[in-house]
Amino acid sequence: MQLDYLKGLRGNGALTYTGPERLVRISRFSADEAEGLRRAVQELADGARELLWLEDLSFVAGNGYSLVMRTGAEDKGVVTTDERVFCLELTGGAYGRILRAMEPFCSEGSQGSVWLAEARGGIGLVLSTGGSF
Repeated sequence: MQLDYLKGLRGNGALTYTGPERLVRISRFSADEAEGLRRAVQELADGARELLWLEDLSFVAGNGYSLVMRTGAEDKGVVTTDERVFCLELTGGAYGRILRAMEPFCSEGSQGSVWLAEARGGIGLVLSTGGSF
């Protein structure tokens, strides 16, 4: 499972992409890795943990980036101050929606992508088996 940050996605003339200008991408993972991430996010949704640093999961390669997921009183989305460390702050209910979106990727042979968080602060979060979105 890899973590990447992409920016400058619109306006390059090569694509008709209409999504967020910047995004954090979780990609190139197996069904077992997706299930491991889903279990960790379940702990956030249940209130069993308040923080989840993705690079603390043994199967995540951060590629120089960090993503921390945390529970909060409101859905703030993905924010960053340095474009290296990102924070996704959502309510437990919003993490419940993420869990439902992740479920199909926990089965062998799943393909495709799904947006896990809207670009409230200008940065989206996408889960993609092969890297495309």
